[in-house]
Amino acid sequence: MQIEGRVAVVSGGGSGIGRATVLALAQRGARVVVLDLDAAGSEETVALAAAAGGTARFRRCDVTQTAELERAFESVLRELGRLDIAYNNAGIGDEDLFNDAVGRWKRLVEVNLIALIDATRIEVRAMRAIGAGVIVNTASLIGLEPVGFAPVYSASKAGVVAFTRALGYLKAEAQIRVNAVCPEIVATPMTLGSGDASVAELVRRGEILLPEDIAAAVLDLVEDEQRFGAIMKITVQGGRELVAP
Repeated sequence: MQIEGRVAVVSGGGSGIGRATVLALAQRGARVVVLDLDAAGSEETVALAAAAGGTARFRRCDVTQTAELERAFESVLRELGRLDIAYNNAGIGDEDLFNDAVGRWKRLVEVNLIALIDATRIEVRAMRAIGAGVIVNTASLIGLEPVGFAPVYSASKAGVVAFTRALGYLKAEAQIRVNAVCPEIVATPMTLGSGDASVAELVRRGEILLPEDIAAAVLDLVEDEQRFGAIMKITVQGGRELVAP
């Protein structure tokens, strides 16, 4: 799909991977809508897009609330007339499963998987109306290779991988392509702010992905008409690799 002139929605666009993708899409001529709870960060993203000569706008949205998602996408269709590209990127990673007295792990699943499924349902409906579209989901390397220190995060991202693969049939049925990126650890505010010494060491050695690396992969999946139900693993050492089902 050619990006110039398209309408795109990016969730979690207030920082990190989402921000980098908003800027990349805007610089390529897309009209981009940022969905996020972080108003300050999102407005900064919008300003950065404008400074680079692009077009972006912000809609505050808690992606775990169906009514808010519905209103956000209704506003996109009302104001911009269509939806061509959706990047379901919003996600969280706070997890301490066996010492969690307040159910943070449930919120993690709600944000990382359930909200993504809910958003996809709305996006597909909008794309069916124009006869085509592209959806890209953010999964994770540990959705493919689960780790014991983050079992719920691993499960939520594995769910994103399976969901994406399962929707490969939409290409033939409705000309809607659904793909996912599975990055290794990325230098985002969430990871850099974790206080994890191992993350700091990866940054020091230059062995960590940048948000722009993921944004570039997302744009490739948007543009490549041959990719649907595809899972792209992204690592520092190996670069990009399409993972066989």
